[in-house]
Amino acid sequence: MARLKVLYPGNHTSSSNIGADIENIVRYLNSAEVGDFTISELLSVMFDSNGTLVAPIDLRNDAVNGLQYRAGVYTELEDGWKTIASPGELRGTAGSDVATIGAPLFSARQDIVINSADADGVIANPTGATIFNFLHEDADAIVVYLNGGLQATDSYSSSAAANTVTLSNATDADDLVTIYKVQSSNDSGFVREDVVSGASQAVFPFVHTADQKVLVSRNGVLQREGGTNDYTTQPANSTITFTSAMVEGDLITLMIVEDTSQVRVSGLMTEDKFTDENGFVPYSKLAISDSEIPQSKVSGITSLLTNRGRVYVSASEPSSANAGDFWVDTASSPNVLKFYNGTGWLLTSPDTGIPPFTTVNALQFLRVNSTGGGLEFSNIDFTAVVPKTYIGAADGVAGLDATGRLPIAQLPDTFATRSFFYQSTGTINNGSYVITRAFKQNVRIDAVAAKTVSGTANIQLKINGINAGDVIPVNSTLTEQNLSASIAIDATTTSREVAFEVTSATGVTDIEVTLAAVITNV
Repeated sequence: MARLKVLYPGNHTSSSNIGADIENIVRYLNSAEVGDFTISELLSVMFDSNGTLVAPIDLRNDAVNGLQYRAGVYTELEDGWKTIASPGELRGTAGSDVATIGAPLFSARQDIVINSADADGVIANPTGATIFNFLHEDADAIVVYLNGGLQATDSYSSSAAANTVTLSNATDADDLVTIYKVQSSNDSGFVREDVVSGASQAVFPFVHTADQKVLVSRNGVLQREGGTNDYTTQPANSTITFTSAMVEGDLITLMIVEDTSQVRVSGLMTEDKFTDENGFVPYSKLAISDSEIPQSKVSGITSLLTNRGRVYVSASEPSSANAGDFWVDTASSPNVLKFYNGTGWLLTSPDTGIPPFTTVNALQFLRVNSTGGGLEFSNIDFTAVVPKTYIGAADGVAGLDATGRLPIAQLPDTFATRSFFYQSTGTINNGSYVITRAFKQNVRIDAVAAKTVSGTANIQLKINGINAGDVIPVNSTLTEQNLSASIAIDATTTSREVAFEVTSATGVTDIEVTLAAVITNV
């Protein structure tokens, strides 16, 4: 290894001594160059302008080559990979544990400053850029931050084929775009849900356990957990509760990012061909023959089988029965269930129990007999029951309304009919004319008859000062007109003035108006 060495320390009195030491320095610097890159160029790959480590290092578990890494920036997906351990080395001895890991795993952080130049003055991501190179697999979840704010999943997309992440909106100068990839949720348990809050909503459903770490963001800003902070978690109820209500439209992001329970990684578990999609070894991969597992190797099964109760189904009495066994006696119709008490077979129902039944008992119910000494099957007595279909039906019975009274619609027609008559002589001008006042009754006006001695006008009924019904033209010829819609007047508690209003009067002398009404007294 080259070492920097001073040949003439404290003795640079001649140009030859100075030249020799300068040549040693140049040789030392040259030996530090790799791949025709200077020390400065090499360090610029590993550190940003602030001296922060940003070494582009990727890791992957390749199905053929095993665990690999690469350092640097590559345009081709398969370039630059170095093997750390082969699949066989990863697998280890069959059935042995090789590690414990927590989940999930965040990796490959990439920080991109918009419109910033590299050491050569080249701007790789100008203002407005939306597409960024980012190496990842189809199974990787992508998380994006903009100026430190977590972005909603619908504000960006990713392409593993093109190794790009694309933002929906253009960026501004000096924006900081941060991209992570997260290990597949099938392997790590990573879960993310974006929920739009309703007005004053504080409780959000989110399935999680006490062993899982949940990160909560509100409109991209990370929240703090704890009753005195921003939110609390309730694993038993699968809910997240904020200490203050949200504003309608707030975007709440919920992520499971850690499982404190350790995941055991065995050699077999590192390859899909040994496990199913749930991580379990299929029975086809187990060399276990039928009846090969002894009873003594199954926890608790020996004592369970010793004390088990058997069920026999036969027309004859079973032999070699043990106390507690059951027998379905098929010689009886219907079949009878019996149990063995150690000395004989007894009915499961005593004599006062449910009696035997046949097809003639179909749709009957079980009741205590008239003497109170047993049970019997009997038909349901409907003689004192009024079917619901009879209520309010023809030839049925009347129903009651919410106040316990008979609805008017179910009362016979017992209304009284009468006419309200009004007459005025002399000149008739535009204005209102009172006919009568209804009180303590319901009035329905169905038709109007009106005429003048001379002249023409229009009239319209007014109920308690409010115009109602049709506008009727009148003249010296009697007009008798049914209203297009009857006018109902409820004067049961408060009296109502019944009048008519004259409009467009032209030379009107004398007028008479008659109302055809139906009255119900209360």
